[in-house]
Amino acid sequence: MDDQLLDRVRDAWALVLGADDPAGVPLDTNFLEAGGTSLLLIMLWEELSEQTDRDLRVSDLFQHSTVRAQAALLAGEAEPVAAEAAPQGPGRGDLLGLRGAGR
Repeated sequence: MDDQLLDRVRDAWALVLGADDPAGVPLDTNFLEAGGTSLLLIMLWEELSEQTDRDLRVSDLFQHSTVRAQAALLAGEAEPVAAEAAPQGPGRGDLLGLRGAGR
């Protein structure tokens, strides 16, 4: 894996997490365990998508949740998450009893 790509992902994490020094961002810690939130993950997704011009999905970043794993994904060394792999369940309208409401 390219060290420059690893540094770019680490820099994006530092930006999103508000870290002063990207070198302090751990390479093998899960984003959420490093202080991230689901909203910050969306911001990370936007940052990495812009920096790399790759067609990423947020689910890819959840599946590949460390700096090292995300750099491998961007380098093409990891498989993106298949759409079928995402858990299927009731939609929000189903959960709230709103499906078809207002129609």
